[in-house]
Amino acid sequence: MGLEFGHNLGLRRALRGLPLSPLVTGYGRLVARQRALGLRHIGDALVERGRVLWVLDGVFEEGGARRRQHIGADRLRRIGAARGGAYGPLLAQLEAVQLQDPAALRRILLYQLVELLHAHPQGADPATAVALGVCPQEAGPLVRVAAAHLRLDKQQRRAVEELADAWADGKVRRAAGLAALLPAGGGGDALLRRRLAEIAERVKEADDALDAARDAERTGDARAAEDRTLRAARLASDCPRALLGLVRLHRPGGGAGPEAEDAEGAGVGEVLAVRPAPESVAVALSPAPESVTVALSPAPPAADAVNGTRVLRLTRVPGGPTGIAEITDASPSGGWVDHSPPFGHEVRYAALPLRDGRIDGPPVVSDVLLVAPDVSGLRSTTGRGRIEATWTEPSGALGVRVRLDGPGGPVGDVVVRTGALTATGLGVGAYVLRLRCRYRSPDGTAIESAGAEHPVSVDPWPAPVDRLDATAAHGAVRFTWSGGQDADVRLVSWPAGPPEPGAELTEDPARPWPAPLPWKTAAGGGLVPPPGSVTRVSALAALGPRAVAGPGLVVECPPAVAGARVERVGGGRARVTFDWPGEAGEVAATVEQDGASTVHRVVARSTYVREGLYVDVAPSAFSLTLSAAPRTPDAVVVPPPGGAVRVPADIAVSYRIVPGARRALRRGPSLLRVTLSCPGEVPPDLPEFVLVARPGTGRDPVRPRTPTDGTTLLRVGGGTLSPGNPVELPVPAGLRPPYALRGFLLGEGAADIRLDEPSPTTLVVR
Repeated sequence: MGLEFGHNLGLRRALRGLPLSPLVTGYGRLVARQRALGLRHIGDALVERGRVLWVLDGVFEEGGARRRQHIGADRLRRIGAARGGAYGPLLAQLEAVQLQDPAALRRILLYQLVELLHAHPQGADPATAVALGVCPQEAGPLVRVAAAHLRLDKQQRRAVEELADAWADGKVRRAAGLAALLPAGGGGDALLRRRLAEIAERVKEADDALDAARDAERTGDARAAEDRTLRAARLASDCPRALLGLVRLHRPGGGAGPEAEDAEGAGVGEVLAVRPAPESVAVALSPAPESVTVALSPAPPAADAVNGTRVLRLTRVPGGPTGIAEITDASPSGGWVDHSPPFGHEVRYAALPLRDGRIDGPPVVSDVLLVAPDVSGLRSTTGRGRIEATWTEPSGALGVRVRLDGPGGPVGDVVVRTGALTATGLGVGAYVLRLRCRYRSPDGTAIESAGAEHPVSVDPWPAPVDRLDATAAHGAVRFTWSGGQDADVRLVSWPAGPPEPGAELTEDPARPWPAPLPWKTAAGGGLVPPPGSVTRVSALAALGPRAVAGPGLVVECPPAVAGARVERVGGGRARVTFDWPGEAGEVAATVEQDGASTVHRVVARSTYVREGLYVDVAPSAFSLTLSAAPRTPDAVVVPPPGGAVRVPADIAVSYRIVPGARRALRRGPSLLRVTLSCPGEVPPDLPEFVLVARPGTGRDPVRPRTPTDGTTLLRVGGGTLSPGNPVELPVPAGLRPPYALRGFLLGEGAADIRLDEPSPTTLVVR
């Protein structure tokens, strides 16, 4: 077994020297998967930890008893099944590489080992190769030949790693550019040298085809010119001259000679439609209509990338080379999407059919498109003399020119912000909003988009209610307001809280406006709120299906207080009793007397139960109203109807028995003196006063209990009484002592007159 490079050992196409390039397609993906696993080189994925690799005459893994096991496709398949998981994609790619070229696995491994040795400070030490997993017997020869091997800089290494992909994709011009960075002879790499020769030969064939196409075009043979240009594009799919020549020579709706008759993908009877969007351009192939040159319904691209369609974007640059970019992103609705079109430039799109990855026919070319999209998402709302609009500007736009035209021409009072507009003070009528996006063209000037028009109508709105007031009187509330001219002003209560005053509302059947207040109308005018209610009343000015929310206020009608009773207790006070309303926290007593209204007392339930309720009153008549104290601050309080107790004036009739004058040893007859005390006017129907005597036995006779419990001695009619003029009558002397006297008031209204009686001892006659 040889231990130096150059021995005729190993597999077919075994290396006679170190490779300068891996020369496998997909090497970039392979390295990315390798590094994602944290591997130094692909050999780390091929052997178990602690085992070594043999690399001089093939790729072997050291087994037991110093036996070696070759690592081929079968072994790679078993390793992948054993490791699985994250190693699966890498080992599957290595297996595919090994099946395509048995020597490729060794080329990749040697290329990576040499790269690591060149980058290592001790790369010339065999121990470094051993540390990389190479068996000690081959470590010395490997580092010696690696030290003498051509060293690549960063640019050259990128070239040798990308060369295979460029060649496989038919990108001969790119492959030639990469080859120009490498040594002419391939740096001792025979396979690389052959590939470089193939690239040079293919470049010459493409150039010859282009020269022949140019000559044919000069002689007016358009068919031959297109055929030769198509051959150049097949030889070098990335050749700008060939691609631009195909587009320049294409015949709408037709092929390009005999070579195009068997073409797949784009072809006769198809058109390439383009649809600009704010940030992209949609491209689609579709059958050509009989009389239309650009279709609007994109067809999906071929699913097979080998026998499919290649789409290019051609950008016109005045005074410079035409830019060419390939469009690969598929559209969900079919076709392709150009996600980064050059704003402000003129572009065309070309769809070229592919067979076996090569251009296989003339292109289908779109019309020229100026990439100047309009705004998107243009929306508007209207209100009282107002239009508001929003939109989204394309990212490449320099700005947007906005114009609003109304019934009287352009509107001047318009506030424009980025992506928004507000116009106020507008009259009723139809308006049109026009927007044009500005872009910078290749020559530096500004160009505009075609423009977007958006019609909008300003409808009549009601005048809002400016102020709402309420006044409570006689158990009802009267509302007054200002504003709301020519509007249907409604007093409503919103179930979920009122909108802000000035809010503009549009009638919605799913969420109707609240109905007007369902309160009863009082006889004297005004509305009667339900007792115990607290209502947020708001004004709503309506005009057809539109309304404007107005101000509001709170109206509270405390619960009624039942069972009220009032009793004068003397000393200018009156005692009040009532049935406490269950939901009330406090009760207020209001006294109306002598034309004035004063709240004398507010009492809590605990205080009422413990102390009762007393109010200060004058002798004149008064009315006392009890109501639960309001619970809402700043509310318009409407006492519930009823609940007032009328208490008459404090009218008193007093009587006294005045002993007669003493004459000698005897007294004259006693006198009855009756006095009327009345604040204000004397009622016309004063009751009659009677004096009753009840005879008795013993020293202390019993007083009469009722007017009929005894003998009536005297009567004084109510009409004879007047304040300040006592009536005096002699007490008859016909009764035999002892007896007791007592006065009573008889007749209608007697209960409303207080009888002021003297001491009972003065009413006993013995």
